[in-house]
Amino acid sequence: MLFSIDEDAGSRIVGWIMPDNPATTPRVTVMVGGELRKVIPATVLRPLLREQGLHETGICGFVVDDHVIADLASIIDIELYDETTNIRIYRRRPPTAKADQKLFRLETRVVAQAQLNLPLQDLFHMPFTRLERTPEEAVKSILGIAFTPSIFCTGRVFFRTYEPLLRDRGFKCTVLLRDPYEELAEELLVLRWAVKTPNLAASVLSDVYKPLLDSLAKADLAEMADLETWLGTLSPFERSLVANPMARLLTCRGSDDVLETSAVENALDTLSEMDVVGLSGDEDVWWETMRAVMELNLPPLPELAWSRQVGELREQVAEWPAAQDLLAVDERIFSDVTAAVGRVDEATDEAAQEGVQEGVP
Repeated sequence: MLFSIDEDAGSRIVGWIMPDNPATTPRVTVMVGGELRKVIPATVLRPLLREQGLHETGICGFVVDDHVIADLASIIDIELYDETTNIRIYRRRPPTAKADQKLFRLETRVVAQAQLNLPLQDLFHMPFTRLERTPEEAVKSILGIAFTPSIFCTGRVFFRTYEPLLRDRGFKCTVLLRDPYEELAEELLVLRWAVKTPNLAASVLSDVYKPLLDSLAKADLAEMADLETWLGTLSPFERSLVANPMARLLTCRGSDDVLETSAVENALDTLSEMDVVGLSGDEDVWWETMRAVMELNLPPLPELAWSRQVGELREQVAEWPAAQDLLAVDERIFSDVTAAVGRVDEATDEAAQEGVQEGVP
């Protein structure tokens, strides 16, 4: 699905949607104040889409005006969605959206750190989260939005797939890296929970984890330590779903890619090209660095949740040979980044100390 908004002239909003199925006519869901107001079909011919063979009829354009929503020009809280995918394609810029910049945050966690998104969603005109659940072509359409310079995107996606477009469109890129054993501990707890509550699991986990859930459902997990035994019995394909996720997100272009022997070096190169790299546990430092790099008056960092159960399991997981094997590459990446951050902190402290000494009469 591709889309674009041509204009918002107050009393009319004009745009187009090209659906994945070229034989269908797209429909636009109009939300006002968070409530459904209308669903309208596209009625405007876009000849280029038909001439280029992208759509059978070319009827992909739409107009939202006073005939669709009365007194449209006076409504601020209006949003448009593609009915088929439920992807938001437009919202009027809220008064809080003061950032005229583009920011992409690579999410590395299976359970997205949604608290970090909350203050940024209000700061930017067009925010998009959970991009990993959005088809690749739609993600590219989102990153290529031309009708606003204020965009915030985040998702657990393969960064290399979108990096050229992110750079071309002027996005600043950031990531908050997490201890790989802590991430695996949380992932194991989430998988265990998902097996017990499959109806709720879909809200957290994508379909890619279904093979792991099927495998875990057959395992004997009377004790937490039994998870180590289960990790050791995974098939090569199942291992690929949990092995070195940090390295894969930073260096691969898709789920079928195999990590190269130079994955550590490649991942560090990718990180060196990002605008801000932070470490979980030091979120305040990461937030302040973001504020300086983007030259934005960011709101206060929200309080972040911490799970004692994850922390306790992390200590066990770090001792499991099966986990050490699965996370060997990620552990090296995280260790190298942590060491680099430590060197920067030491240099900063030394410079500050020298400044204090020079100021002493």
